Order: sequence, then C-alpha cells, then structure tokens
Amino acid sequence: MHLDYDYRPRRRRQRGVWRFWPLYLLIAVAIVLYETQPAWLFERPLEPTPTPTRSAASFLAEAQTALLRGDYTGAIAAYERVAALDPQNPEPYIVKSRLFLIEGNAEAAREVAAKAVEVAPSDPEALAALARAEDWLGNYETAMRYALDAYELQPDNAETLAIISEIYTDVGNLAQAEAYINRALELEPENVLALRNKAYLLDRQGRGREAIQALEQALALAPQRADLYLEKARIYRIRLGDFANAIAAYRSAVDASRTPQTLTALGEGLYITGDHLVAIRTLNQALELDPNYAPALITLGMALYARRNYEDAAAALDKGLQLMGDAAREEHFYTAGLAHVYKEPRECEEAVVWLQKALEKNPQSGPALAGMRLCAGAVNN
Repeated sequence: MHLDYDYRPRRRRQRGVWRFWPLYLLIAVAIVLYETQPAWLFERPLEPTPTPTRSAASFLAEAQTALLRGDYTGAIAAYERVAALDPQNPEPYIVKSRLFLIEGNAEAAREVAAKAVEVAPSDPEALAALARAEDWLGNYETAMRYALDAYELQPDNAETLAIISEIYTDVGNLAQAEAYINRALELEPENVLALRNKAYLLDRQGRGREAIQALEQALALAPQRADLYLEKARIYRIRLGDFANAIAAYRSAVDASRTPQTLTALGEGLYITGDHLVAIRTLNQALELDPNYAPALITLGMALYARRNYEDAAAALDKGLQLMGDAAREEHFYTAGLAHVYKEPRECEEAVVWLQKALEKNPQSGPALAGMRLCAGAVNN
C-alpha cells in the first residue's frame, strides 16, 4: 500500500454567526412586516366609513326631480324629509298640500296646509294653500276667509287670485269667478293653476270646447300633470259626450303617472263605454298598486257584475263599500245587494244589508226594492 507522506488534513474555516446572515435577514424582514402590517400583506376587516348627513337642499332637489317625472308619492316623501330637517320653513308643507290635492286627498292637504300656516301665519302662499284645501272639502266660508287674508297680504299673487276664482265657481258666483281668474291670467298668462281654474269655470259655464283649450294650454306647460288629463277626460265624457277622446285622455293620465287613481279613472271610463274585459284588467292593475283602494274595488265589482260574475262582484263590492262607507252611491249599494241575490247560493242576509243602504239613499230605488222582494221569503224563513 502506497502512503502519501505529503498529505495534510485540511483545516475547517470558522465562519461564526455570519454564515447564517441570509436567515437573519429573512427574520428581520418578517419582524418589520409584522410590525407595520402593510395593507397588501394582511387582509384587514372592512370598517364602515361615515355616511355624510344629507341636507334639506338635497332632498329638495330629489323632490323636484320626482315632480318632473310625475312621481307625486316620491315627491311628497322627499318634502317630508325637507320639513323634518327645516321645520320652520313653510314651503315643504305648502307644496305637499298642493300635491295632495292633485292626488285628490283634500283631508291630507288641509292638514299640511294648516301646519304651514302654523309655521308662518303671515305667509300668503300658506294661507292660499289652506284656503284651497278647505274649498275642496266644501267649507266655502272658511276657504274664502283664508283666501282673502292671503289676498290682503299679496294682492298681485296669481295663485291666490286663481284660488278665489275657484271658490266663487264652486259656490256658483260665476261672474266674480271670471273677474278674478281673468286678473290672475293678466298677471301670469302661463300660470298652470290659473289655466286649470279657467277651464273649470268655462266648463261650469257650459263652454266645454273652450275649457279643453285652456287645459291643453296648461298641459303644454306641465305635461306630467296627470290630474289635468283627468280633468280633460271628465269634460270630454260628461260635458261633450265624446267618449273616444275621453278614453284617450285617461290613457294619457296613466302614461303621465301610473297610480291607482289614474288606472281607476281609465278603468271606469272603459266600464262606462262597455269595454268590460279591458276595464277589469285595468282595475286589477290599480289594485296591484293598492289592494285597498276603494274606488278601484267598487268599479271592479260593477264591471264584474256587468259580466254576470256575481261571486267575484260581491266580494269586490263588499270590500270596497266597507272601505268607502256612506260616500258610495246608491247604485253601488244596490248592485252589491243584487250580486248577493244572484250568486249561487243566494245570500239574502248579506244582500239586505246593502239593499237597505241603497234605500236610505233613495227610498224609491227600483233595483233595491226588487232585490228586497226577491229576498223577502228567504229572510222571513
């Protein structure tokens, strides 16, 4: 065996701690990252950001946008928020009162107009709004008192003059009504309320075509006003007997603002013209929006009765009459009674309740008396 006498074992180098510097670097980076916790490394729970408080001005803009698209419910809700944020400002109450009248809700209109007067007793627009609400409720003396108070404070206000004219029209003093509405239109020829009340006066004077022209002027200025289309339809149907144009106006009202009120008006027009199937479909659409809208229920019941669907007619009329109460007409009461008489099986106990209501309205009501005769034997047994 050959031995290498020149071989010397190699001495190991002593590196100390520096041989592990990469590991130390990684540990240092980890410590820094843990302490700083950058967003890209650690997922942090979401924290809610504060929501800025909306101002009265923002809700006012929302209300005005809703008005432009004929959304009166949305506008009223926005004005309620304005009033909550600025309770000493009468404007939201005044506008809400006007909107409630557009929707036909005179009680609500009076309530908010009274609040406007409470906030600003010397504001002529607040007084005028309350005057018009009282007029719609048939309180003509009270209405005129508030209207004249508004007039004394601001005699050249076209809205106030138009409201005074409307009150005079309602009480039958058409000469005074004409004097005030002409003055209103001299001051503001494009005042929508004045044009609407001019049409109302012309209709009462028997000048239906001229009334339609005044309404068309108003609609050119406010095409989103469904109530003006409804007024136009009423004049066509009742004053002029023009049912085709009346139905067209009702449809325009629905296009302007699809509400239970406009759909019910269209449904009633269709029912009156004998288009019962389309009337029933339209009235059901109204009830989809408001299942407790009494006028829609009653008109639906009348249309179903005309189709001899006595069971569904009785159900709709029962609910509608319970909601409407004594404000319903004689024909509604006796139709409900007869629906119970003719349905299978006959329900005379229910029928008599409505037939008696009709007789309270008109003791000589032929249909009601006929229904009572049909039920006489059944009730006595």
